[in-house]
Amino acid sequence: MNKKLLYKRAYTMLENATPLKFDCGLLCNSKCCSGNSDAGMILFPGEEAMSDKSSDFLRLTEENISDTGVLFAVCKGTCSRRHRPLSCRIFPYVPYLDGSGRLTIIEDPRAKYLCPLLLESFEFKIDKMFERKVFKAFRLLIHDNDIKSHISLMTGVLDEYKRFLL
Repeated sequence: MNKKLLYKRAYTMLENATPLKFDCGLLCNSKCCSGNSDAGMILFPGEEAMSDKSSDFLRLTEENISDTGVLFAVCKGTCSRRHRPLSCRIFPYVPYLDGSGRLTIIEDPRAKYLCPLLLESFEFKIDKMFERKVFKAFRLLIHDNDIKSHISLMTGVLDEYKRFLL
């Protein structure tokens, strides 16, 4: 299956999925949508094909992570929600391959100090249906070798990041 079709299916699975039943950006003043030159989201391989060419709400740059080129999307603050990248759709979660290579969905440790939903003492909890939809979307996406390799790369990055949190 080509990547654009694969991403369309995943986007559809996540179309109305949100961490809370209301706009969680109201709780943190939309911190995760306040892009600047240092903050943004990593695109998954081939996901740039899904960007809306007529809109300029995202600026794409090429970056290197562990000697691998990735596209980094920086939001200009107001997005076309229909065209937002996967990383935005699943925030504050991230796909992760556990020690046996099995796909799981975890709280993104890089978001811990940005997203109040990840604070243990916070009164609102992330909707379990949201988590299930994110897992289901990535269960589909992981069948693509490029996407699986990217998740593996990012798992290593997250493991290294978590090591420094302790």
